[in-house]
Amino acid sequence: MTFVRLLLISFLLSGCCEGKTSITIEDFVSLIPQWEVYHDSPHDVVGDNGAAYGHYQIHKVMVDDYNRITGSKASHVDAFDPEVSKRIAYAVLRHYARHIASTGVTPTADHMLFIWNGGGGAWRRVENPQADQKQINLDTYRSRATPIIIKYIKNKV
Repeated sequence: MTFVRLLLISFLLSGCCEGKTSITIEDFVSLIPQWEVYHDSPHDVVGDNGAAYGHYQIHKVMVDDYNRITGSKASHVDAFDPEVSKRIAYAVLRHYARHIASTGVTPTADHMLFIWNGGGGAWRRVENPQADQKQINLDTYRSRATPIIIKYIKNKV
């Protein structure tokens, strides 16, 4: 298995635990609904003032990105299906993990959180934070998700 392939499968969770701690992309994707919606939310839950659909709270721009990356023809309404949402999340995050790795940066869970919340270019803000509202939103999102990821990793060990 090549080094780049390993990066696609496992993301380091930086700054949270002693030693090197990682989470697979599959596990990361499966955890997203835990910080996105309440536990018993219906599949047709809508958030972000009507713009985010389903358990993964997917915006239309994310579906458009998924279609561009995969050549699919998914619609925004398809994001209400948890399995479709999971495929969208996996494909989009795997795509950007490859891109990040191609720049010489090791993809981390922080990169994936920033992409999921702030779009494909938001990963750059992990190493280069900006003094603006978007950065505040990304940092708040990370602080909401990180305890869930840490708990998952600790229970897995």
